[in-house]
Amino acid sequence: MSGIIGIASRHNALPSVLQGLQHLAQKGHQHCGLVVHGRQGDTPSPARLHRHRRAQGVDAWLQQLHSPCPELGPGDARARAHPLNGLQGALALGHIGPAVDTGPQALQQALPQLSHGPNAHLNSHARVAVVVHGALQAADGLREALRERDYSFKSTSVAELLAHLIDATGQDDPVQALHRSLGLLQGPVALGVLFHDQPERMFAIQRGAGLHAAASPDLLAWASHTAALPAGLVPLPAWPDGQVLEIQAHPDGVTHTVRG
Repeated sequence: MSGIIGIASRHNALPSVLQGLQHLAQKGHQHCGLVVHGRQGDTPSPARLHRHRRAQGVDAWLQQLHSPCPELGPGDARARAHPLNGLQGALALGHIGPAVDTGPQALQQALPQLSHGPNAHLNSHARVAVVVHGALQAADGLREALRERDYSFKSTSVAELLAHLIDATGQDDPVQALHRSLGLLQGPVALGVLFHDQPERMFAIQRGAGLHAAASPDLLAWASHTAALPAGLVPLPAWPDGQVLEIQAHPDGVTHTVRG
């Protein structure tokens, strides 16, 4: 069984999402990944969606973060140049679970999945990022309809299909995009979504697959399992099935609201 987590924080959300993935880890989990809306290192470029995925357990991934490469000397900057080093942002999503495919393309199936929009090219930034927990089913024609609108697919993942649907139906209203997109898919699901053009907002929705949330003035976390929630937070009431939990991370705190 897979697990998902979302973190919104006044500070860097990355440590909390990594810790949550550790708490979600189970025997047999061979894939893990995360996406952060923020910046990598000291780059002056605008904040964007940064995704990292691994075909390994999260503990092995974290061990690599803290272990220098033995072929490099201790003073070699490359020994500290792990892709997660320096990544920071107020919003983050994570996923962990068993491999759904094998072979060279297995990592392409792993979550989070992204949509770069129609007519995407090598330098196109990601516009939508999703993590999904559940058993979504899609009609065969949806994928072909999106291809006709110039969306390209890198996997057979329903999560990638959902990311494209959300992008295609967005029309500047993220909540309506979630409702319209899920209306085209069947099955129980819980999911979290980040948008490139919504740098302070995160969205979570559940339909027949429960999510748990807890908060403090500085941080809000939601997850598919309570074990992933950071200690010291106050549990939030369960929000109605099919409604959207909208979270905003401000410099002075984290707030949330439930939208129909």
